[in-house]
Amino acid sequence: MSKSDRERAEELTGIPRLEDLREVRRDMRFKLYIEVTIRSRSRGWVLGRTLEISEGGLSATLPVELPIGEAVELNLVLRIGHVNVRATVGSRNAFRHSFQFVEPNPGLHLIRENCCLLERIPNSGVRSRCTTLGLKQ
Repeated sequence: MSKSDRERAEELTGIPRLEDLREVRRDMRFKLYIEVTIRSRSRGWVLGRTLEISEGGLSATLPVELPIGEAVELNLVLRIGHVNVRATVGSRNAFRHSFQFVEPNPGLHLIRENCCLLERIPNSGVRSRCTTLGLKQ
C-alpha cells in the first residue's frame, strides 16, 4: 500500500496512523543514573534511583509504590550541585515512577542547567536555552 493510499484510508476511516499516535514529548530526555531521596507524605523518606531526566520531570525506580498525584519533594545531587525540587507523582509501572516538576520552583533552574550539560545532540532550542543560561556548548 502506497503512502497516498494510507493517507486516503485514514481520511475515509478516521483512524489515525500509528506514527501519529506516538507520544510527543515536550522536553528532551537524558539518561541519568543517580540516587534520589524523596520526601512523601504517605511513605516518609524513600531512597530511589533515577533513570531519566528532562526539564519537565524525571523517572525513578523506588522500593515502594507512591500514590499517583501525590505532591513530593525530590532531593538530587547533580554535577552542578545539590537540588531540592517539588514534583507530583505522574504515573507508576510497578516500581518505576514518573515525576512532573511543579512550577514555580527554585530548583528548576539547576535542573535546566543540568539538562543543557547533558545535551549531546545538536538542537537549536536547547542550545539557545544554554546560551541564555550562560553555559558553553
